[in-house]
Amino acid sequence: MAISSSAVAQQTISISELVNTKWRVENIRISDYKEYTLTEIIWKRKDGSFFKYPYYLTDTPVTSHDKSAFDYSKVGKTKKGSYIVLINEKVGGVYCASIESFDKAKGVFVTKLVTQGLIGAGGIDRFKMVK
Repeated sequence: MAISSSAVAQQTISISELVNTKWRVENIRISDYKEYTLTEIIWKRKDGSFFKYPYYLTDTPVTSHDKSAFDYSKVGKTKKGSYIVLINEKVGGVYCASIESFDKAKGVFVTKLVTQGLIGAGGIDRFKMVK
């Protein structure tokens, strides 16, 4: 399902809305999902492996993928924001996505990658909540 960037508006969410939730990319037949804690996004794979990524919410986009752009002092401390910023510490890459839509009651979460210089920059991901 394609989503036009004009079809959704950027949204601010609180960290409490994300903590203890699980999300799977919609319309893909895989059982991998992302689980949100206060300080990490845990990508859990079908084979039992998992990867942990520190993250935080912010109102300011991070457009550089350089590891120096990640502000560790915000992890677990920011209470709300309209962007999710995470770091893949193994490769030193920073990823920032705008929160285009979030509705926990309907189980819908839409993000748009804003980090420059990455394959897929500007791409939109639509997630469905895992119950």
